[in-house]
Amino acid sequence: MTDSNQLFNEIVSELTKPGQIFETREIKHENGNSFSEYVTFPDNLKGYFDFGLLHADKDFLVYESERHTFKETISKAAQVGNALIEEGIQKGDRVAICMQNNPEFIFAYMGIVGIGAVCVPLNSWWVPDEIIYAMEHCDAKVLFGDQKRLKGLESLTNVKKIITTYTPDDSFESFDDFTKNHSEEWPDIDINRDDHAIIYYTSGSTGKPKGVLSSQRGVISSMFSWAFISTVLSQREARLGKDATPLASSESSILLCVPLFHATGSHVAFLMSILVGRKVVMMKKWDAGDAIRLISEEKVSDITGVPTQTWELLNHPDRDKYDLSSLKVLGGGGGPRPAEHVKLLDENFKGRPGIGYGLTETNALGTLASGDEYIQNPSSAGRVVPPLTEIKIIDSNWNELPEGEIGEVAIKSQSNMLGYWKNEDATKECMNNEGWFKSGDMGKFDGPFLYIVDRIKDMVIRGGENIACPEVENAIYEHPDVLEASVFGIPDERLGEILCSAVVLREGSNLNKDDLVKFLSDKLAAFKIPALIKFMDSNLPLVASGKFDKPALREIFTQE
Repeated sequence: MTDSNQLFNEIVSELTKPGQIFETREIKHENGNSFSEYVTFPDNLKGYFDFGLLHADKDFLVYESERHTFKETISKAAQVGNALIEEGIQKGDRVAICMQNNPEFIFAYMGIVGIGAVCVPLNSWWVPDEIIYAMEHCDAKVLFGDQKRLKGLESLTNVKKIITTYTPDDSFESFDDFTKNHSEEWPDIDINRDDHAIIYYTSGSTGKPKGVLSSQRGVISSMFSWAFISTVLSQREARLGKDATPLASSESSILLCVPLFHATGSHVAFLMSILVGRKVVMMKKWDAGDAIRLISEEKVSDITGVPTQTWELLNHPDRDKYDLSSLKVLGGGGGPRPAEHVKLLDENFKGRPGIGYGLTETNALGTLASGDEYIQNPSSAGRVVPPLTEIKIIDSNWNELPEGEIGEVAIKSQSNMLGYWKNEDATKECMNNEGWFKSGDMGKFDGPFLYIVDRIKDMVIRGGENIACPEVENAIYEHPDVLEASVFGIPDERLGEILCSAVVLREGSNLNKDDLVKFLSDKLAAFKIPALIKFMDSNLPLVASGKFDKPALREIFTQE
């Protein structure tokens, strides 16, 4: 073990001792499993929001021409909570949000979880059929949305629909009308660490998206763990005589450049900023030119999104027209960066690149790499985030494999999900009785660093968006002219992967790509529709098990 690694472990030990802010203890759940937890963190997210009041009059949200302080944001969230209670929402009820990024998304999110209801952020790129499925699946009673997302949901007759004031429409009650005249003080509701907090829908390896259910404890544990590793790394750098700038602090500001319906947006950018007192500069949607302007104007220090986004900043023709010297952290997640990209980012920005690995099922917590460690190990996903997280490499029988051997990545943490909503079978497939979660990713350890080398799940990750290949295949098969269809990904420098489909048509069919894309557009979000569709002249190749030979098909598409 190098001096740097030993020093890292020593600081971890120091910061978790009794009396320290990150003090940890072992607890036993009712099922007998033992876990580590933070002693001093709040019992619920409502209490967690109080950290923001330490910076009450400081700007928290910047959105276009608007500015909202921490105190104003928390007061508005309490109004949402009180309005929901008057609407009849009780602790444990599900309330959904489906809209583009705007401040009311955050007010609603905080208001929902602050009264012990369950926040369900829905993918705003979904088409109405997908939204309706999730709303009915989680039995949501209220939906906060924008005009584009609320249209087409007429069949949801038992759902209260509230439209954001950013897209006015008299067909729905507005956000302002719903929340006005309600108290800015939180109602007195008993919420504990193990109560339900959020459900995020994620593409499953088969069929419909699965609802990932997490507790109040799970969400807060991720925030404290990121604050912890930021503290450890900055202390280690200081002791080594290097730049000791923390990864996140009250002196920093972050560009919220990814959707809030993803854990990267809601957790890494939004919720984490409350804990450390960081300003959030919110983008409605990603545009590299707008991002460069905002970084310069607002002196943004942090950006965390999919690797594609920092790559687009680097290659934007107007980059040198703006002062980007405030950037200190060029974070990434949702997929790896090519090693050459890591080098070029480090050479061309004052900020240092970083990468994180986590899943919706782990509340985005897993590993992290930053600074020199990432530059020197650019293909790595980083080191396990201490002190609550454990990661091991396992075989198909849950047996741990030695360092260097490739197997499935398994994660154990207080941040792990409680399970998939209304899907006990799927939960049992990936979680054991000891609290370990099988990620579906193949990886290995080399010293303290985790490397992700492949994917078990039939999944494509396009620009940070998970796409379940069977879901797309099922939609294609609904067309009466399709005889065979296989969906898979091939590498793409910008997006990481692009979605492809090989299709065999029934005899006599004249179906073309444009007609198939139009057919799919009512069934799937645009990002799930294959970019490359090839109509094959003969049956698709098979492997011995009788399944389509996707490696062979990938080779054909890659060569072409």
